[in-house]
Amino acid sequence: MHLFEKILSPQPRPMTPPGRKEKIAWSFFDFGNTAFNTLIIDLVFGTYFLRVICAHRTDATWLFGCALFFCQTLVGVLSPLLGALVDVTGKKKRVLSISYTLCIVATASLALMGEGDVWPSLVAFMVASIGYAFAENLTASFLPELASPQEIGRLSGLARALGNVGGFLSVAAGYPLMSPGFTLANAGAIRLIFLLTAAIYCAAGLPTLLFVRERSAPTQRDWKGALGASLVRLSRTFPKLCREARLRLFFGAFLLYATGASMVLAMGALYGQMQIGLSGQEPAFLLLAIQTGGCVGAMLFGFIEDWLGSKKTLQLIVWIWLLGMGGFYFVQDKMAFYLVSAVLGMGAGSLHAVSRAVVGILAPKNEHAEYFGLWGLFGRLAAGSGPLVFGLLSQRLHSFHTPMLASFVCFAAALGLLSALPKLHSQQAG
Repeated sequence: MHLFEKILSPQPRPMTPPGRKEKIAWSFFDFGNTAFNTLIIDLVFGTYFLRVICAHRTDATWLFGCALFFCQTLVGVLSPLLGALVDVTGKKKRVLSISYTLCIVATASLALMGEGDVWPSLVAFMVASIGYAFAENLTASFLPELASPQEIGRLSGLARALGNVGGFLSVAAGYPLMSPGFTLANAGAIRLIFLLTAAIYCAAGLPTLLFVRERSAPTQRDWKGALGASLVRLSRTFPKLCREARLRLFFGAFLLYATGASMVLAMGALYGQMQIGLSGQEPAFLLLAIQTGGCVGAMLFGFIEDWLGSKKTLQLIVWIWLLGMGGFYFVQDKMAFYLVSAVLGMGAGSLHAVSRAVVGILAPKNEHAEYFGLWGLFGRLAAGSGPLVFGLLSQRLHSFHTPMLASFVCFAAALGLLSALPKLHSQQAG
């Protein structure tokens, strides 16, 4: 059987439990996800777009901001519907393979973009980002099928740790290409980073498509009927989200602490340059510190969650964020700033891993992708609103320092909601 036939063709849905090879194959998608997010979204494309593609334009920041907002909004709005649709049709792997391929092709096409290619580069970036985001949600929805409620936190944490290794290694691999600077003279080397990222993402995602099996049973075969059934399910899910305390409190807390985290992580490099005085390639070292902390945190708290339980583990992680933000706000020394950033990276890696595991616990059987679609919706809202709030406060207060206090408010409010969250039980039997 040819490679793409194996990926796209319908496969039997065996009832045998997943083995170690399948779990490892699934985990490798996190390696590619974090490499893409770190290199393309956090580090390379924005700076390349501002300094090379729009070298003689004054509206580059506004255009890039609009592109990010469009991606986050589109993915956030469509994620629950797409999740419900693949649950109904039982075709998660097929839709995942499409998103995965779009991300690879669009990322590689960025290597063709140079000075003046404003709109083609923005379109390619948005297609890559949207493909990446949908693939991330769909991959996460396999988690409850691969791990029991007792080990779901451990598997999510180990996968996230592997993802942080991917982020670290991708930055290390791309550093020689970006070290001469984001200049017109070095544009050719920067464009190779896009090909490098596409290759890493392709290699890391392939094991999931080849070895992770589709287990959800379809209830609709044709897409037209599936779309109608998906809309009916969503019309029941959102009222359920408001009605049930465990869903309302968790997703409310998730929105708050994810907003606080995105505020820090998205603006961290800029904050370091404006407030701490990072320059040259020092922001890259900052990302390496965050990824190192994230690897440790994701692995450590995956085991802690299986021991303490999801609620107590989330509360502990949010407390770490609150204490870490104190250091982030008050330190002025570069080395201390790197150390505090590593602590916050530990909180970021564990926050993602534990939250993903909680969604897996909350999701009823045969509704995994739909619930991870909700997770994607609130995650995208947080990713968009965090930097937006920081930017508005920074402009209003004429400061990069004081707006960081807003993250304290987000984490404190999230802690209040988590304290009211009832004990979480798996819904897999439902």
